[in-house]
Amino acid sequence: MASPQLSAILVHVDGAPGAAKRIALAGALADTFGARLVGCAAGQFVVPVYAPFGEGFVAMQPEIVDAARDQVKHQIEAAHEAFRAAAGVRSEIEWRYSDTSEPVDFLAEQARAADLVVVGRLEKDEVPDAALGLAPSDIVMTAGRPVLVVPPGVERLSGKRIVLAWKDTREARRALTDSLPFLKLAEEVFVTGVGDENAPADVPDVAAFLTRHGVPAKPLTEAIADGRPAAALLRVAQRVNADLLVAGAFGHSRMREWVFGGVTRDLLDTATIPVLFSH
Repeated sequence: MASPQLSAILVHVDGAPGAAKRIALAGALADTFGARLVGCAAGQFVVPVYAPFGEGFVAMQPEIVDAARDQVKHQIEAAHEAFRAAAGVRSEIEWRYSDTSEPVDFLAEQARAADLVVVGRLEKDEVPDAALGLAPSDIVMTAGRPVLVVPPGVERLSGKRIVLAWKDTREARRALTDSLPFLKLAEEVFVTGVGDENAPADVPDVAAFLTRHGVPAKPLTEAIADGRPAAALLRVAQRVNADLLVAGAFGHSRMREWVFGGVTRDLLDTATIPVLFSH
C-alpha cells in the first residue's frame, strides 16, 4: 500500500487566546507532510432586536446594521493578521473567509478541499468565541474529514508515539484509515482496547494488520478502573508518552443538537493531548 499523504490542512482561526499555537501546530504538520496550509475564519453579524412595550415592534436602524456588519469584518481581518503572523513565511499558504456564514457551516464546507481539519478544544464549560468561534464537537460530526482537536496551550505534535483507540465499529475503522499518514510516520503505535468491549482477537488482529502495512503497531488492553473508558485511554497515552490519540467519534443528531457517546464526549472535554477524531 502506498504511503498516504496529506495535501492540504485546514485550520480554524478565531479570536481565542490559543489560536496562534493552534496555527503553529497546523503549520508544522503542513511542513511534515508537504501540505498546503489553509487558514479559515467565518462569522455572521447579529443585529440587536428591540421590541418596546411588548408590542412585537422590531427596530433595525441602518446605522446599527452597518456597525454590526463592520464589527464582524474587523474581527475577520484581525483573524487574518493572526494567521499570517503565526503561519510565517510559507510558499503553500491560503486564506479563506466569510463574513456572512456561520463558522461551523463555512468550515465544514471548506473541508471539501482539505485532508485534515484542525480546531481548538475549549476548556470545560467554556463558551466559544462569540464572533468567530465554534464548538469542536459540531465540526467533528459535520466535516466529513478527520478533525484534529487541539487542547489549549498545545503547539507541537511530534506523533512519534500514538494511541489508537480500538472498538470494533465502523467509526474506529474509519479512524484507522484516516490516521494512516500519522501512523506510518510514528515510532510506536499502541492499538488499545479498554475493558472487555472487544473479542480477545480483535486488538491483536488490528495491530497485525497495521504491521503488515509498515506501521510499528503493538496490541494493548487497558482495564477500566473508574468506569470511564476515556480516562483509561488517556492513562495509556500518559504511560507510553504519546502525544496523539486517534479515536472514532460516536454520536447522532437529535432536535438540532448532537448527542455523543460517553467516550467521545469525555475526550472532547478532557483530553490533554490532541485527538484525531473520525466520524
